[in-house]
Amino acid sequence: MDRNETTEKQSDNEKQRTSGITRIASSVAACGFIMVAVARIISNDLRFAPLFGIGAALSVLTIWLNLKGHARLAGIMLICLLVGSAAYLMVSSEGIHDAALLTMPGILVLAALTVPRRLYIVMAALIVLIPAFIGILEIRRAIVTPYSGNTDLLGIVDIIVILLMTAAAVELMTKIVTESSSRARSSEARFRLLFDNSSEAIFVFGSIGADGVPEKIIEVNDMACNQLGYTHEEMVRLRPPDIFEMESRAKMTGVFSKLGAEGSAVCECYYRTQGGDRKSVEISMQLFDMEGKRVIITNARDITERKRTDDLVRSALREKEVLLREVHHRVKNNMQVISSLLNLQASQTSDPATKTMLEESRQRVRSIALIHEKLYNSANLGSIDFGTYLKSVTDELLRTFGRPDVSCVLDLESIPFEIDKAIPAGLIVNELLTNALRHAFPSGTKGTVRVRLHSLGDDSVELVVQDDGIGFPPGTDISAATTMGLAIVRTLVEQMQGTLAMETKGGTTCTIRFVLDIRTDSSAPRS
Repeated sequence: MDRNETTEKQSDNEKQRTSGITRIASSVAACGFIMVAVARIISNDLRFAPLFGIGAALSVLTIWLNLKGHARLAGIMLICLLVGSAAYLMVSSEGIHDAALLTMPGILVLAALTVPRRLYIVMAALIVLIPAFIGILEIRRAIVTPYSGNTDLLGIVDIIVILLMTAAAVELMTKIVTESSSRARSSEARFRLLFDNSSEAIFVFGSIGADGVPEKIIEVNDMACNQLGYTHEEMVRLRPPDIFEMESRAKMTGVFSKLGAEGSAVCECYYRTQGGDRKSVEISMQLFDMEGKRVIITNARDITERKRTDDLVRSALREKEVLLREVHHRVKNNMQVISSLLNLQASQTSDPATKTMLEESRQRVRSIALIHEKLYNSANLGSIDFGTYLKSVTDELLRTFGRPDVSCVLDLESIPFEIDKAIPAGLIVNELLTNALRHAFPSGTKGTVRVRLHSLGDDSVELVVQDDGIGFPPGTDISAATTMGLAIVRTLVEQMQGTLAMETKGGTTCTIRFVLDIRTDSSAPRS
C-alpha cells in the first residue's frame, strides 16, 4: 500500500465517520419531528396540521434516504425542513425570537456536518437574514402574529448578534475539528507508511491470556502478510499460536512468560505460512501500553536464507576441517616415513660421524612431524598449544638420548602458536636441547636442563633453553660459531624476525624473543 492509497483510505474512513454522525443526527431529528406531529394529532391540536403533515412526510423520506445510505442528501433535506419550519413558526405565531433561537443553532450545527464549507457560509447568512427580514416585516406590519407587537429593532439586532456568534462558533469548532482530524490523518498516514514499508514483519499482539499466549493479533503490516501469505483481514482473525510451527509453540509459551516478567524478549522460532512453507525468523518482542491496554509489538526478521547460508558455511567448514586434518595426518605420516628411512640409513653405516648426522636429521624431522600430529589432534586447526608441544618434544629427546642422570625442569605457559611460528620454534628447541644433552654433560655427569616459555604481554614471547653443564670452551666466539646446530638456530631466529642472546656463565643460556601473529593469553595456566 503506497502513500496515496493510505491517504485515500484515511479520507474514506473520515467520511464514513462524518456520514455516520450525520445519519444519526438527521434520523433523531426526523423521528422527533414525527413524534411532535403525532402528539398534536392525538391531542386534536390541528393549528399547524399542514406544517407537521408536510414535515412528517419529509421526515419519513429523510429516514428512508438514511437507510439507503444517502446520508448527506438526508441531512440537506432535514435542514431545508427545519429552516422552512422555523420560518413558518416565525411568520405564523411563535415569534421570531423564540423560533430563531430554538431552531437555528441546531440547523447550523447540522449544516456544518453535512454540507460543503462554501454552502455552509451561504446557509449561515440566510439563517441570519431570514429572522431579520421577517422581523422587519413585522415592524412594518406586513406580517401580523400574536407576538408582532413585541418585535422591535433591538430584538432583531439581538437575534442577529446571537446567530452570528453561533455561526462563527460552529465555523471555528468545525475548523478546529477538521484541522485536528487532518493532522491525525496525516500522522496516521505517516505512521502507516513507515509501518507497512518496514523491511521486517511487524505484529501487534493482544495482552497475554490465561493460557500464557497473547489473546489475538490486533494489527500487522504488509511485510507480515507477504511473509505468511495471508491477507490483512485473514491475519487479524488468527491467534498468535496459529502462525507458529507446532514445535515452536511450546518454546513461544516460555518466551511469552519471560516477556510478561521482563517486558522484552528475543528468540528464534519457525513460522508456518498459509502455503505450508516453513520460515525461520528472529523475533524481538516488547510489552507496552496502547490505549490503556497491555499489548505486544513483535518485529520478525526472516532469516531462512541466512540459516540456509549458515548451514552451507558450516558444512563447508566441516569439510575443510576434515580435509586439513587429513592433510596434517598425511604430512605427519610422511615425516614418520622419512624419519624411519633416516633411522634405517643410520643403522647401515659404521661411521660415527655419519650416524650422528643422520640421527640429528631424523630428530629434526620428528620435531616437525610432532607439530602436525598436534595440529590434527587439536580442536583449533590453525594453531597448537606450544607449551604442551614442548613438553612432548622434551620427553621424546630425553628418551632418545637415554640420560637418566640429566633432569629437565619445564616452566611453560599455554600459548597458541600458528604453524608458521611453531615449526621454526620447535626446530630451535630441538637443536638447543640436542646440543645440551649431547655436549653439556660428559658421560656420568649429572645436571639439569631448563626450558621456559613466557608471554611478555605485548604479543612477544620469550623462549629460554638453559643448562648447567660445562659450557663452551674458553675463548669460543659464539656469534661466529659454524657448527650445524647453531647455524640452524641463527637462521630460524632470523626467519622469525626475533632476537637471540647466549650466555656461557655457569653453563649455557639461550634466550630467543619474537613476536607472534596472534594475541597470547598471559593468564593461561602453566603446564
